[in-house]
Amino acid sequence: MNVVHLSPHFPAHYSLFTRHLVGYGARVFGVTDLPDEALPWDLRQYLTCHYRVDSLHDTGQVLQACRHFRDGWGRLDHVESHLEPWIELEAAVRETFDIPGPRPGDLAFIKRKSLMKQVFARAQVPTARGALVESLDQCREFIGGKFPAFIKPDSGVGAGDTYTIRNDDDLRSFFAGRGPYPYFIEEYLHGVIESFDGLTDREGNIVFWTGHLFNNDIHRIVKLNQNLAYYNFRTVPGDLEAMGRRVVEAARIRSKFFHIEFYRLPDRQLRGLEINMRPPGGLTTHMFNYSADIDVYDWWAAIVVQGRRDFQFERKYHCAYVGRKLDRSYRYSEEELRRRFGARIVHAQAMTPIEYAVMGQYAFLVRSPSEDEVRDMIAAIQEEAA
Repeated sequence: MNVVHLSPHFPAHYSLFTRHLVGYGARVFGVTDLPDEALPWDLRQYLTCHYRVDSLHDTGQVLQACRHFRDGWGRLDHVESHLEPWIELEAAVRETFDIPGPRPGDLAFIKRKSLMKQVFARAQVPTARGALVESLDQCREFIGGKFPAFIKPDSGVGAGDTYTIRNDDDLRSFFAGRGPYPYFIEEYLHGVIESFDGLTDREGNIVFWTGHLFNNDIHRIVKLNQNLAYYNFRTVPGDLEAMGRRVVEAARIRSKFFHIEFYRLPDRQLRGLEINMRPPGGLTTHMFNYSADIDVYDWWAAIVVQGRRDFQFERKYHCAYVGRKLDRSYRYSEEELRRRFGARIVHAQAMTPIEYAVMGQYAFLVRSPSEDEVRDMIAAIQEEAA
């Protein structure tokens, strides 16, 4: 099997996907924007060929790289990136080289908030009330005097170019500096973020699933420069799992990870928020493994190469991501935390600059069978010095 891996070097632990593909007998061809010598050795040794492009945003260069792989080694059987910016690029490669999987027309809902609402609707999952808007009057009509509202580009990902509109002055200010493209306005929901995350096989059956509870949403973390923390449920709430499964089916997710976000409202109802056909960000794939003592990098490779589906797991632990932004002082040093929590700190590392705004500059992964103990560790790690 010939597999094209787009951006196999970032984040660094995603090289584990390449390693396990090779372990199952696949040839893996990497496309990056780095020279050979800049790639980590533990990735380079597993790549059959590496092709450098000036930018992965240049679809023409990426397609030329794939032609090079095909001409040298034969038909391309699979393409993957695991990263949001390259989901549409994957689809373009599939269409050009007749590779099974989603084509560009199948993925418009990933980028366009208005179309994502339609997928939630097919899954019978309620969402925040929203509408495409291009004028001040349209926004005022939608809001109807009931502030706040939330507005963001219809096409786009992440927390950039997003605004909380709390009054008419905010609305006028937004239109004075808005971009030249359609925006999507939504009612403002108060609640906490819960996600349904996992992995599907070739037929779309979910072979691993879990759920996570977040301390805040990405928009507030970025805008208010807050620290991020989240951890998995050992028992996924029944309504979260039921709705998540319906969304996975409605979105036709095959041989891929998924990350589906919901708001849990104060009355305990759920509202659909985001659909992503990729692993959750940061170190969450490591968290999958630490929570259940499994290896999802290996599982995914076995699905792609062998079509395997007979996986078993048990969520033994709550595993938490605990980020630190280093523009402040913390009460406990890493050495003090390790003395206090010992083996319950299962991983720690510096994050990369592109992740700082959301994930923080430094991260800890901690685990325990006890949710209370995980919460205590989160509080201690993020407690600031007096």
